Amino acid sequence: MNEHRLKKYVDSFYLCGFMATGKSSIGSLLSKKLELPFQDLDRYLERKEGRTISGIFKDEGESYFREKEREYLMDLSTSFKGILALGGGSLQNQNIVDHLKLHGLLVFIETPMDVIVKRVLRNKKRPIVLDKQGKIKSREVLLNELNMLYSNRENFYKQAQIQVKSDGFGTEEQLVDIIIDKIKKHV
Repeated sequence: MNEHRLKKYVDSFYLCGFMATGKSSIGSLLSKKLELPFQDLDRYLERKEGRTISGIFKDEGESYFREKEREYLMDLSTSFKGILALGGGSLQNQNIVDHLKLHGLLVFIETPMDVIVKRVLRNKKRPIVLDKQGKIKSREVLLNELNMLYSNRENFYKQAQIQVKSDGFGTEEQLVDIIIDKIKKHV
């Protein structure tokens, strides 16, 4: 089955995984290969809210952000057909996971934590990088927080119909090819 015929069987793909796993860049490449539209939930949320995610966290707090994230995800999952890159915490509960799996294929991108920590520390705009005084957290503190967050989310990620492991060193094109092969086997 070629990539173009996959759309006949599935027209919505939801890329999930922890923060800094490359969901957005992989989603963009996947959309080109499958000739499907691409949407990034975080960018969509920022456009709708008229401010950055870090601005939302600062002004409104995480609970407001999660509420809006859930609202926009539910809207997009029923109206948008294509590749949707989710935020790392988008799979907030079992109802969301079940809903997405009913409307398309959930694809989990798993990346080693040491790679994630390096990537997260490169982006000082991520709310998790800064402590309450606005200073950059130590690698050790950040690693502990990320491990705790991941352990709370892992059960939701692992329910994806398609699961791929990224070592963080291969090319995004290679990972996209692996995802497409797994999708073909799934459908």
